[in-house]
Amino acid sequence: MITRGRTGGVFLAALFVMVAGFGYLLAVQFEPTVNNAYVVPAQNVELVEIMKGLEKENGSAAQRIVDLRTQLGELESKGAATSDEVRVLTQELGELRAKAGLAEATGPGVIVTLSDSSRTPTLSDDPNYFVIHDGYLRSIVNLMRRYGATAIAINDQRVLGNSAIICAGPIILVNSSRMSPPYVITALGNPEMLADSISQDVFFQVLEMYRDQFKITCSVEKKTSVTVPASLDNAAFKYAVGAQ
Repeated sequence: MITRGRTGGVFLAALFVMVAGFGYLLAVQFEPTVNNAYVVPAQNVELVEIMKGLEKENGSAAQRIVDLRTQLGELESKGAATSDEVRVLTQELGELRAKAGLAEATGPGVIVTLSDSSRTPTLSDDPNYFVIHDGYLRSIVNLMRRYGATAIAINDQRVLGNSAIICAGPIILVNSSRMSPPYVITALGNPEMLADSISQDVFFQVLEMYRDQFKITCSVEKKTSVTVPASLDNAAFKYAVGAQ
């Protein structure tokens, strides 16, 4: 009896030492992680500043494009006044620019507005249902094209056939420009046809269900006049050549 008691005491003491040592090792191992969890690495701060600088440069370049196009338009108008032939060519050039999306367009149409939820998800919620995804924007653009839209823009970006609408982490890029909610998708076309067809489409009805359940913003409005900006992207054809 005495021998078993002493052996049991030694065993408990050894077990206590092992548990205490293991706890200390865990504390030492995880302490740096906890302390540094909310520290933003200096490299990330530097990258954010670089991104802001590039966006500022892009904005300046975009304004420069607008200014140069304005000057070009003035020169073309002066040239058109010199002869009937130049006037006809200038008119044709303007029509081609409009079809290519290189000119601002105004007319009747619709506006679809999407935005992230106004409600904070709980721990039991799936946060993916509370934000607008790039796929939502692509689907709305495709619906507009299907139902007769002649020109489309997302916020201040003209959407053309080669426009990329992609997700980059927590943000959405359109034509490589960062978008922020609300996402205002403008389309020129028959307001009645576009609004009725979009609102009756299954995809849009799913978004309306998300609106009711998860409080995202989802609406379509008919407008007698909307304006779609010109594309600032002068497409460069790397492989395509003119037909002989």
